[in-house]
Formats: sequence, structure tokens, C-alpha cells
Amino acid sequence: MQDSKKVGRLFAILGGACWALSGVCGQYLFQYQQLTSEWLVSVRLLSAGALLLILLILKGQPVLAVWKERNNRIDMLIFAILGTALCQYSYFSSVATSNAATSTFISYTSPIFIIFYTLIGTRRKPAIFEVIAVCLILAGIFVVATHGNIHSLSISRESLIWGLVSAASFGIYSTQPQRLMNKMGTLVVSAWGMLVGGAVLFLIFRPWHSSGIHSTQAYMAMGAIIFIGTLLSYTLYLEGVKRIGATQGSLLSSVEPVIATILSAVWLHETFEIIDLVGFGLILSTVIVLAKAPHGKVETRPRRSKRRSEPARGMTSRGDAPS
Repeated sequence: MQDSKKVGRLFAILGGACWALSGVCGQYLFQYQQLTSEWLVSVRLLSAGALLLILLILKGQPVLAVWKERNNRIDMLIFAILGTALCQYSYFSSVATSNAATSTFISYTSPIFIIFYTLIGTRRKPAIFEVIAVCLILAGIFVVATHGNIHSLSISRESLIWGLVSAASFGIYSTQPQRLMNKMGTLVVSAWGMLVGGAVLFLIFRPWHSSGIHSTQAYMAMGAIIFIGTLLSYTLYLEGVKRIGATQGSLLSSVEPVIATILSAVWLHETFEIIDLVGFGLILSTVIVLAKAPHGKVETRPRRSKRRSEPARGMTSRGDAPS
């Protein structure tokens, strides 16, 4: 049992590391290969979703069952478009206008939106730990965005807006599909979310008209994003959660923004000031606050659905895994 938990912790950490690599590879494609977030996200979601569905079919999973009921179809489309596609597109658009580390930390403000959605759905007052988490998030985003100077932004306005859109849509990604995932299975729902979301973006952005550099290095980075940053990261994280639980898993996978910062600095020569690291620390500390919350207090789904699905605890990384 103890060995299983050790392996679970390792898998959760490795899952977060794989997500970090995905973001930094995206930054590399934008900066050095002149590719766009429209191209990257369309191809990534479509490819990863198709590959995951093929793997599920080979394992004998009933992948078409999710489309048989009208309510399931509606939930699936909302999750695919407003959760998966919007979350991924806005995140990589933020990366394209700044860097992977800053964008990842901004996207970690998602608990403020999840808390907001939950308070509306449950019609209750916020708990003290939720107030603390919101204050830490607001302080962190203020420090990162302004460096303490209220008269100017230290990052681009576009990066900040896209990062916050990513955080808000991750709130939808985390809360909206819980009933469906409990009924149909996490992997099946996530695979269809990626495939449908990718197909929608593919039709909107028409990535075959991309004018970037389609070099061997670009395809290697894209392969790393699809296989390591999506399929492998997802498998490792879910296996880790199965062994140690969602709370510990989400806490350990929060190495993602830390590793993204290190990779951005070492590989892409990004520089960060001390005040950036202070802001990053404030945002990341919300994960610890939520992980230490009393059992059963962290809800990510309105109470009206509780008969059909138990609420998840904790917070996951930026949008490749469920809460």
C-alpha cells in the first residue's frame, strides 16, 4: 500500500511536469517557428482526441454511448466548446503574447471562478478558506500584472485577458461535466471533448492555411505536446489520483507552473524578476489553502446535482485533467 502511494505521488508530479513541457513547447512554436495558437490548438485537440478515442475503442470501451441521450449530448457540446476548446485556445493565446510560465500562473486563478460558480449554484455564503483563496489570487494577479505599480501593466493586456479567460473557462471545464464523467467515464468524455472541440476550432481557424515554419523541430515540439503533454500527462495524473486521491494529486501536480518557469528560463532564456516570483507564489499558495480545506467543503458542482454525482475536492492543473 505504501509503495502504491509513493508511485501515485510520483505519477502526479510527472503529470504536472508533462503539462509544463506542453506549455513551454507551445511557447517555442510561437517564438521560433512563427506558428499560431489557432494552428496549435486545433491540431493538438483533434489529434489527441482521435488518438485517445482509438485507444478506448481498442480497449472495448462503449465510446458512442455518450451521444444516445439528449441531455448528455447537450452537456457534451457545452463541455467540448466552452470548456475544452475555449480553455485551451485562450491558454495558448496567452502564452503566445507572453510566456508559458506567466500564462500558467495566471490560469491558476481558476479557483476564483470555480468558487464563484459554486456559490451561485449552491446559494450559500463563502467559507473562510474560500475568502482567503480569493484574496491570495487577487493579490497574486495584481503583483504579476502590475509589479506593484497601479498605473501600468508589466505584461501585455492581451496575455492577461486571455489568461483570465482560460481560468474562467477552466472553471466550466472543471464543474460542468462532472455528472457526465461519473456516468460515462472520465476518459470517454475527455476524448470526445478534445475531438469535438478540436473539430470546431479546425473549422473556424482552418489551420491548413498556416504560414508558420513547418520544420522537423516544429513537428517534434508538436509531437511532444500531443503525446507527452496530453496523452502521457493525462494517463500519469489519473493513475496518480487513483492511488493517492484527488486532493493530494492536484496538490502535487501543481509543480506544473514551477517547472514551466524553470524550463522557460533555461530553454527559452526568459527572465523573471523577484516580484514576479512573489506573485507566482501568492497564486500557487491557493492550491495549498484549498487542499487544506475541511473535507466536503470544497464543492465544484451545485447541490441540485448531488444525487447523481459527488463533488470533487481540490483543484487540478490548467485544463488537461478533471477536478
